[in-house]
Amino acid sequence: MRYDAPRDLLLAALTHEPGLNRLEVHAFLHRLCGRHVIELQNCLREPLWERWAGVLQGQLGPLCRQADWLALLVREARAVADADRALVFAAVLLRVLDKVHIQRGRDFRAARASLPPALGGGTTLFLAPPESPIADLVPESRRLGRGRGDLKSDLRNVLELWWYLVPLDRHTVRPNIQPLDASISREMAHRLRRQGDLRIGLASPFDDLRYVVRSDPARCGGRGIPYRFAEISPDCLALARAALQETLHLCAAHQIDVLCFPELTLDGSLLHHLQLLLKLQNPSRHPLLVVAGSFHADAGKGWVNRCRVLGGSGEPLSTQDKCAAYNLPGAQVTPHLGQTLGLDERGGYEDIEQSTVLEILDTPLGRLATPICLDFCGEQLRDLLVDACVNLFFVPAMTPRMEPFLDRARDLGTQNRATTFAVNSSWLLQQIGVSPVLESVVLAYLPARKLDSTLRPLSSSLYSCSIRELLGLPLTVHGATL
Repeated sequence: MRYDAPRDLLLAALTHEPGLNRLEVHAFLHRLCGRHVIELQNCLREPLWERWAGVLQGQLGPLCRQADWLALLVREARAVADADRALVFAAVLLRVLDKVHIQRGRDFRAARASLPPALGGGTTLFLAPPESPIADLVPESRRLGRGRGDLKSDLRNVLELWWYLVPLDRHTVRPNIQPLDASISREMAHRLRRQGDLRIGLASPFDDLRYVVRSDPARCGGRGIPYRFAEISPDCLALARAALQETLHLCAAHQIDVLCFPELTLDGSLLHHLQLLLKLQNPSRHPLLVVAGSFHADAGKGWVNRCRVLGGSGEPLSTQDKCAAYNLPGAQVTPHLGQTLGLDERGGYEDIEQSTVLEILDTPLGRLATPICLDFCGEQLRDLLVDACVNLFFVPAMTPRMEPFLDRARDLGTQNRATTFAVNSSWLLQQIGVSPVLESVVLAYLPARKLDSTLRPLSSSLYSCSIRELLGLPLTVHGATL
């Protein structure tokens, strides 16, 4: 559909038969104005245009609440003579509907509007702004700029809109947004209110243990040899369980609220053991939330790289499968790594089915996602993460370099005021001969200037920080400053 004739398109939407409802008009206007955001910004920065838009908003607001609102808007739109006025009219009407739908926010959260083919088709997801208590802790003078015009091509900022609209047809991965378990949400909110802080644990154990990896040279193709992690070596299982128990003991002792493990770390047996430990030996629920890394799992129709989120008693809360399989070029296959993974100079690739769903949890801490490694620092999900305003990330990673993760964390910090915690596989670093120094294993990023990103080690494989520590703010206990 051509979007270069705003007046004709505006009238086509308002006079469509059968008539559109308010949510559908809202979605259509968002798409129309999004195509012309630069022209809109150029118009609205002029005082005369801005004054006209203000007067028009006062006129259209009452009309949109009338029973015959659509007919009244058609009459007003037909009086608009040229393309620029039609575009500003569309933008003002979008602002009005944005405000109208705030008042019905509970009804419209995660609502969808599908447009007819004659108006371009496509389905739009409506999302309310996420909670943002972590970013709100950042002192005003150290916050990243996000006022009107800071992101010049962002329609929501240009028009100062409240809703986040996600054009689902423009993304290859579909968001699935659910609320966090109610009891965990209540406890998380209570801790944040009481302490004014949260403590995060990032664990990367098992660097000196062995995994069973299965490769299939007979299926070697253009991407190399397929491989997958099968399990931790049975002769290492007792050591791994002991390491898990020590990690949870330290979490309880240091009152860790959220714990995250790396990619391809906890196989099915260790995941089950972790759930048992949480159920039987975590009465204080520290941690309260566990991002249990990921591992290759049989999903019935194929293998997936699956991350599980658990509650503090071991109960499963959410499952995220990896959306982008990792490709390992032959030039990066060292003799030792090749022997471990069953690869050669042809390289290899992760032998998994790629997910088309991004699981998102709305929590008291923010809109939370657990994209696995490349799903976070690659390009496939980036625009969806921005559109849906995901603003809290726990990222299980297995990578030789953490710099791309910091780059993406900064990008999403600017776009969404997002906070990112990532933990890398020290096992992989051991395999490729990279020293597991702090910067190569863990990442903590808050959307703030002058961030103290130092995490302190609680053991050789567990690192900890609190939000206030990262910001260099005084610590509190029960609301009192220490």
